[in-house]
Amino acid sequence: MATIINNSDFKNAGQVIDNVLVQNSLPRTCQYCGKAYKPNELEVNGIKRKVYAANCNCYDENKKKEEAQKHKEWLQEKFKKANIGKRYFDITLEKLEEWGTENIAAAKEYVSNFNPESGASIHMIGEFGNGKTSEGYAIIKALLPKFNCLAITWNEIVTRCYYAKAFDATETVDQILNWLSQFDLLMIDEFVINIKDDKEINLATALFDNLYKDNKCFILINNPCDIIDIKKVPRLGKLLDRVKDQAKIFTFKHASYRGVKNA
Repeated sequence: MATIINNSDFKNAGQVIDNVLVQNSLPRTCQYCGKAYKPNELEVNGIKRKVYAANCNCYDENKKKEEAQKHKEWLQEKFKKANIGKRYFDITLEKLEEWGTENIAAAKEYVSNFNPESGASIHMIGEFGNGKTSEGYAIIKALLPKFNCLAITWNEIVTRCYYAKAFDATETVDQILNWLSQFDLLMIDEFVINIKDDKEINLATALFDNLYKDNKCFILINNPCDIIDIKKVPRLGKLLDRVKDQAKIFTFKHASYRGVKNA
């Protein structure tokens, strides 16, 4: 176990050493496993002394456990700030690869080469239930130790901006759009625009104008039917064109994995 000495209590290094020797000159046991410390003979300036030293690795092992726990808690806090739900806490690209999820090799390459200044993005397109959202979360989790990321649904963005227009709102729509643009990687799930709502169309174009202007990285997740609806609105053509310019398409062709275990 470490002996802690306040160096300001002593006039010179010799006194520090002498105090350490005194503190370790009495028999003691490990506070973790109870094993007796091992006696050792130490000679300092011609004077032999008996000192006791740990005869186990408990101190180092517990330090490693404490550091691992701190790292886990730090990551969990980052997961919370990134809006990662508990369902996805244990999802990794490696697990998804074992399960046969599509586009994992490309996802790993994206993580390996990620540069928040590059604007490199991903557009995941496929029917519901085939792993798009899980893969998006897995990419974010792989990047979180080094980068700031956020996962959010389009409906969450629309709802937050709706309340921002209330008379007692504490934030504005512009502030929300700027906040969304500050992350190194932004994942927008369920990007289903209400094409009959001009305000929602304007919100979508404003958001992607910001992302495109600042060359921000994003992951966009859609079902094929969403793309068909978006193409019906000429004003959203520019949005899709910019997404196409920035994002590599990940196509998911597998049928839904949901409900398999209950079949």
